[in-house]
Amino acid sequence: MYFLLRWQARPAFPTTAYNTLALAVLLLDQKANCCYANPQFCTLAALSQSDALGDGWLAAIHPEDQASVLAAQINLQQELPSVVEFRLLDQSGRIRWVSSFMHAVAGCTDVAYQMILFDYTEFKQTLIEARVFLEEQRHRSLDLESILNSSKDPIAVLDLQFNFSFFNQAYADLFFALYGIILAKNDCFLLCEFSSADDRSNLITFWGRALQGESFSTRSELYGESFVSATNVQGKRAALLVFDMSFNPQFNDAGEQVGAVSVLHDVTLSSKTELALLRSEELFKAATQSSLNAIYVLEVIKDESWNVKDFQITDVNPNGFDFFCFKKQKTPDCLLLEALKNINAAHLYPICCEVFLTKKMVMSEEFSLNPFFYGAWFNYQIVAVSNGVVLTITDVSQRKKSDLAMAAYSDLQKAILDSAGSAIIVTDLNNTIRLFNRAAEKMLGYQSHELIAKEKPALFHQSTAAAELLADFCKEIGEEPSEYFDAFAQQAKRYVQRDWIYQHRDGHCFPVELTMNVVRDLRGEITGYMGIANDISIRKLAERKLQQSESRTSAILDSLHDCVLMMGFDGVIRDANPAALKLFAFDQLKGCSLSALFPTLGEINSKRGVAKELFVRLGVDTRRVSEVVAVNKDGLEMVMDMALAVVEVDGERVYIATLHDLTQHKLDEQKMQDTIEELEALQVSLSASHEQLSSANAELSRLAHMDGLTGLANRRLFDQTLAQEWARAARSGARLALVMLDVDYFKRYNDHFGHQAGDECLKQVSAALTAALHRPGDFVARYGGEEFVLVLPNTDQDGAIQVVEMVLNQIRNLQIAHQTSDAAKVVTMSAGIAVMLPLQGVDFYCLVEAADQALYQAKHLGRNRYFVAGNKA
Repeated sequence: MYFLLRWQARPAFPTTAYNTLALAVLLLDQKANCCYANPQFCTLAALSQSDALGDGWLAAIHPEDQASVLAAQINLQQELPSVVEFRLLDQSGRIRWVSSFMHAVAGCTDVAYQMILFDYTEFKQTLIEARVFLEEQRHRSLDLESILNSSKDPIAVLDLQFNFSFFNQAYADLFFALYGIILAKNDCFLLCEFSSADDRSNLITFWGRALQGESFSTRSELYGESFVSATNVQGKRAALLVFDMSFNPQFNDAGEQVGAVSVLHDVTLSSKTELALLRSEELFKAATQSSLNAIYVLEVIKDESWNVKDFQITDVNPNGFDFFCFKKQKTPDCLLLEALKNINAAHLYPICCEVFLTKKMVMSEEFSLNPFFYGAWFNYQIVAVSNGVVLTITDVSQRKKSDLAMAAYSDLQKAILDSAGSAIIVTDLNNTIRLFNRAAEKMLGYQSHELIAKEKPALFHQSTAAAELLADFCKEIGEEPSEYFDAFAQQAKRYVQRDWIYQHRDGHCFPVELTMNVVRDLRGEITGYMGIANDISIRKLAERKLQQSESRTSAILDSLHDCVLMMGFDGVIRDANPAALKLFAFDQLKGCSLSALFPTLGEINSKRGVAKELFVRLGVDTRRVSEVVAVNKDGLEMVMDMALAVVEVDGERVYIATLHDLTQHKLDEQKMQDTIEELEALQVSLSASHEQLSSANAELSRLAHMDGLTGLANRRLFDQTLAQEWARAARSGARLALVMLDVDYFKRYNDHFGHQAGDECLKQVSAALTAALHRPGDFVARYGGEEFVLVLPNTDQDGAIQVVEMVLNQIRNLQIAHQTSDAAKVVTMSAGIAVMLPLQGVDFYCLVEAADQALYQAKHLGRNRYFVAGNKA
């Protein structure tokens, strides 16, 4: 920051004004000797005023900066104002950064130059600290991004508007493989065109729950684009992939939700997953073949003495034509030195010569002086080859602009890892833990600071399971285990997924699904290993329960009172439960034809299948329960409910029929019918009583909202009506007027004429108010005592005034004598008018308060009049 102060030259230069100036000031003569230093400079430089005079002020300048200050003074001799930054160094070693504005002073014999100094030490220190912090955050961001992009699990982050704020390569590859969608940052998830309506509906639902603050995990199927019409054996659509999905809200440092994070874990054990990964790798390799950099192949030109004379530009990639302003689709016939001069970059020529001679690569990052790219930043990389050099120019302007965003981005990546539902553990090449996310802390009972850079994953691997893994894996790859053989590292390089046993800090063991993978840096080199673990205790428990369930199912079928028959499509009964044998009076039904239970249907000979034809004749299908008539072995007919289902047993589709005997049910139905008729008669009687009660309730409701004396609406109904009209006007954008009226000097009237006459007066006033309102929506109520209110919907100020004037005139025209009133000799009223444009969320009582204040003003001004809220008079 520079402060430029211009002073008008005077014949005799005064210094009094500088003594109280907040900035440090020096006055110098033609030889740069100080003839005046104000107190602020002496304090800043830690010099006395006498020590600063002459050339003493130079002693306070840092020795490394004295030359630049004197050079600036020389420029002043050419009448060029100068701004220079330098350091002040006092005797204690304290350094202060200052910015100085120096300019010549004309017309004074004793002063030639004026120097004004501004102390910006604190700003300079903050800038240095910010650069250090930014560099640390950038390295941290690169490490986190490497870890995330090394993960095979798809990871994505949406903001509150369903826009992508981050996704890793695995997530982008998944969307492209399933739906052909190429994701880009800030794309809206809702606008993605899914080929599978089920996938779109499920994913939008999951993201919506997370964006509303819910954390959950679920297992879901994704059908993708190429499997829209594929079906499995049961006629259902076949899923392309199955994922364990974790969704969690994302919060900023202030604790406010800013989005949601999703981590998908592929649990599909099929070759389709490997094919999708292979396709992803091929797409990545194809993308890297087309460089966005400008690349030039330069062949050296030597003179007779074999000294470097120049370089011939022999080859240029497509992006290189723009930088040197060459014509497209034409190999440039140009020398390097000439091309560099055209773009103000001649300083690169000696660097190219040095690289060719020393064979050492040079990389520099510079501000561009190219007139066609002025203001941009470029990275220049020069590498020697056998007969010249290769010059690569990369536009790094965007990276310069995004340096400050790197710190925030690293926080986002950390939030993604901590919000992942899976435990993620990363080690270095020595198998020492260097990342331990929040899910891993929860799963294993350890804190990250206890393990990172201190322990190895063997701490929580069950020793027995580790020994079995080593033996099994060595057997698979045909190698003998040795002292230096690392089974986990070998599996990570092969991307192995298998069930595993973890041991919690408290000693209990539990099963997990462990996926091993390698972590690579930006150059593609392996820097460590990553394990992603998901607790599968529930799955293992479910498998055990399934086995138990199958045993229980068999026991249940044996104990059911309903008949259960299993039959093939050929109509032959494969199995029957004991209840079926008992009801149909057979010792054995297995192997019998189903038609034996329904002999009245006749012989069946159909190519479609005996069972299907029989069910068609019976009117039975899998969509509903149907009533049929069966015959047992003794020839006894039985009315039964039949439910039919098609299931797969041991790879074969069969029918399962469940029959329920309705004999007793039919008898119960008749009894029920008799009871219903009695209830219907009772219902007729109750309906008549209900109508009488409803009429009584309606009358009570009317009385509860009516003023007993005047017959007008009371205060309760007024509050309800005003709230409704306020909400209606807020939705429609119409104005709402409220008028509060008060009978002038009514207490005197009561005292003079008595309360009975006062009640009669209020009745006449109420009738006049009712007669004055002509629109259906206008509303009048008794507010309390001698106060009344008018609610006028969709009425502006002029309309409200017109209504009030008519009301006041009608009250006067009643000619009710009131000798004790100071306003008139008849009964009169005062009115307060308030008109507003209601807003959603604003309390409607602000309108009541405004009307009440306006009524107060009308009384204050002498009564028998109205006052409009907001008017000055």
